[in-house]
Amino acid sequence: MSQSRGYLDDNPELESALEWAERWYHVPVLLVLLGFMLWNRVKSWQNFIVDGEVLFSGNDAWYHYRSTQYVVENWPATMPFDPWTYFPYGTTNGQFGTLFDQIVATVALIIGLGSPSDQTVAMTLLFAPAVFGTLVAIPTYLIGRRLGGRVGGVTAVTVLAFSTGSLLQWSRVGSSDHHVAEALFQVLGVLGVMVAVSVAARDKPIYEQFLERDIDALRDTISWSVLAGVAIALYLWTWAPGVLLLGILGAFFLVRLCLEYVHDSSPEHTAIAGAITMTTAAVLSASRITVLEITATEQSLLQPGLALAVGLGCVFMAWLARVMEQREYSPYAYPATVFGILALGAVLMAVLTPDLWGYFTNNVTRVLGFSVSQTADTVGEASPLQDTGVLFNRHGFATIVAGIGGLILLGKQFLSDDAPAEELLVVVWALFILSATFTQRRFAYYLVAPIAVLSGMLVSRFIVWFDFSADDGIEYYQVLTILAVIIVIVVPLFALGTAPVEAGATGPGPGIQNWDESLQWMEANTPAEGAYGSGGSSTLDYYGTYQQQEDFDYQQGQYGVLSWWDYGHWITTRAERVPNANPFQQGTDTAAPFLVAQNETQANDILESTDEDDAKTRYVAVDWLMAETNGNIGGKFFAPPAFVDGVQRSDYYTRMYVPQGSGLRSITFQKQAYYETMVTRLYRFHGSAAEPQPIVVDWEVKETNQGAQYRGAPTDEQEPEGQQQGRVYRQFESMEQARQYVESDSTSQLGGYGDNPSERVPAMEHYRLVGSSDTEAFPDSPRYQHSAWTKIFERVPGATVEGSGPANATVRAAVQMRNPATNKTFVYRQRTQTDQNGNFEMTVPYSTTGYDEWGTDEGYTNVSVRSETQYQFSAVGTNNGTQTSFIGTTNITEGQVIGEDDSAATVELEPITIQQGNVNSDESRAPSTAEATEKTGT
Repeated sequence: MSQSRGYLDDNPELESALEWAERWYHVPVLLVLLGFMLWNRVKSWQNFIVDGEVLFSGNDAWYHYRSTQYVVENWPATMPFDPWTYFPYGTTNGQFGTLFDQIVATVALIIGLGSPSDQTVAMTLLFAPAVFGTLVAIPTYLIGRRLGGRVGGVTAVTVLAFSTGSLLQWSRVGSSDHHVAEALFQVLGVLGVMVAVSVAARDKPIYEQFLERDIDALRDTISWSVLAGVAIALYLWTWAPGVLLLGILGAFFLVRLCLEYVHDSSPEHTAIAGAITMTTAAVLSASRITVLEITATEQSLLQPGLALAVGLGCVFMAWLARVMEQREYSPYAYPATVFGILALGAVLMAVLTPDLWGYFTNNVTRVLGFSVSQTADTVGEASPLQDTGVLFNRHGFATIVAGIGGLILLGKQFLSDDAPAEELLVVVWALFILSATFTQRRFAYYLVAPIAVLSGMLVSRFIVWFDFSADDGIEYYQVLTILAVIIVIVVPLFALGTAPVEAGATGPGPGIQNWDESLQWMEANTPAEGAYGSGGSSTLDYYGTYQQQEDFDYQQGQYGVLSWWDYGHWITTRAERVPNANPFQQGTDTAAPFLVAQNETQANDILESTDEDDAKTRYVAVDWLMAETNGNIGGKFFAPPAFVDGVQRSDYYTRMYVPQGSGLRSITFQKQAYYETMVTRLYRFHGSAAEPQPIVVDWEVKETNQGAQYRGAPTDEQEPEGQQQGRVYRQFESMEQARQYVESDSTSQLGGYGDNPSERVPAMEHYRLVGSSDTEAFPDSPRYQHSAWTKIFERVPGATVEGSGPANATVRAAVQMRNPATNKTFVYRQRTQTDQNGNFEMTVPYSTTGYDEWGTDEGYTNVSVRSETQYQFSAVGTNNGTQTSFIGTTNITEGQVIGEDDSAATVELEPITIQQGNVNSDESRAPSTAEATEKTGT
């Protein structure tokens, strides 16, 4: 006996304490890890309380708040149909109003004693992702323990706690989306199937026991298989597109049953567990069907149908195994027959039901095919994960450890006759989720769990293989495990600067806060839904129950608000208005072509194609991101062209690369087509005409060290040799000089920088700025003269102006407007031609008087952006070489602009004499009052 062993024998209390520690060490370790996970996810919660209100981060969280509120008011029912989004059709909730919202609503009802306030519901939803994210550790520990004992389980939770991947990002306080609940219930579903197939392998149930009703022998297999089916159903109830898990389980049962037959084991036991599990999932998912069609975005026939197909497949493979075993076929004939039948079935489906075949193949490719469509590539979470280094940055060496562990388990399945089925399930699960992650980065929040459990398995088996125990019998592998995990997993995360303690959300972000300013303005200063043109209160119940339908019948006075789909849920929940497009990516076929339409007539035609007789799109909301082409600073202009046939991003802008440090930084400059788009004309010019200025974008064609050509900033000859600094734009004293420079330099273009088009952009007649956010995106930038973060425009009939002046002359109109939110002014300009009699007509969207006569009480907008001058009109006429300037003024009433007053405003231009001489009629005129004011800055 060693000295230390004798010391322990002489100290039974110490020996007892060591035995207790060996048996229960994992409990305090797990509690510490769970506490860290929860703290790391909730630590910044106060940042999401702004002026006493909860502001969630992202977009979908806001619709979950709406869905949860509906459940609170109609518990336990979820919203069947919502007319408060996707104007003019309305929509079913699909992936929202599911189990996630029901759980949050139930907790809110408990906390609120049956009648929670809006703040209570919001706070419950605020913390929900952190709680769900922490709970993921429990089934992860149980899976890790099944593969590698308590050491494997503790290691798996440690990896989960310190990884900085998407699961952490989606489970932080404020990121109140269903993603984290998906992760929890998917891991729970995998755990359930692992237990079910393991129990079946132990008890070895067969078909005859069901005929004999041998309940005692079947009880455990049936019970655990049913529970596994319940866990899968919970996942499907949380996220309808979770049919991915059904595909994973189908692939697992297919491979596992074939391997069991080849290894001279009966596949019947595993098949029975699979059949019961999948049938249970099918029955439970069928109870939630909302549409009688095949679609993954809603609870449809697809979920129970696919689950039942996998279950029947298990039954068929068990029957086929018996038949082939009785006829003593070769072991390898079984998998050959099974895969041959599958291939034949696929061919028949492709021939007989090509639409169904196309649906399945398209969705499999979209999720697992390592490819992405042009439109999906515009969605952050649907874009592919192209950099494999991201996995190492987020999970450290656990990524490599898990890969080695997966290869070991996979090899064991093919080389060993007694490899457990649950080990193959984890490997298949990991491979499918890895493929899905590289196809769509959104699935990365699933990936951390298989990485964690495979890492735990390998660490545990490494310790067992090397037998870390002392001669005196004291087991100290727990200490070695902790050290190994710290060195291999935790240290690299801190060294790379991505440690989870630094990865918490800091707040809701500037987007929602700055949009909220304009959305709160919209709620207070535009008519309620159903009151446009008539006044009164809303005729659309915000939390009303509406039956499912394909096309909602919007009534008179109800209207839509067009913006890019990113902002639809904010418009619904913060402004309580109906957006045309939303983050379900509904309405993009209207929003995208409207935003990039090249003229006002085309844009109006797009809206009129969806307008109803008594319900129309009345407002357009745009922010600086929608008008910005530079994606490096968050610009989103690149997205709408991807949704429009026949156009490309390169039609609107191109890239230039300028030196930055030792590398290059990309910037963008715009083509004329960009300045013609509706989003640009609204955000940058407020619907006014825009004239080209003597500014030229200049570049040089250069080569990288690898020989690739690119557009770079021109090298300034005055700089030392080898320097790459140069001006990307040049400003000239006149348009003539600028045009001459472009004609002599093929690597330059007129305009294209900031608010400077290459050619004149005409004014719009039916869109006016009525309100905006207070916050400016670039208050000090010369590129953005009027950079309110978000701007709200109203679509109006416009007022008709009729006038007279010199014959065959250009008449220019201008009015100075002030936006009180930013305390800045802008000038709306328009021009037209007089006929041979000197008569002209134009339509203008901005009024100058009568604002207080037409507000929300009358069913119209409380316009905040108001004029500071009358409309100023000017024209230049010639007579025998003598040039004469004609000027005039008039007021436009609000009633005329909104169509309540059909009369035309009139103006007669009176002549004044100016200096004789040749003057360019396109660029010279008597300055209007508005322009003089703008130039002096008063």
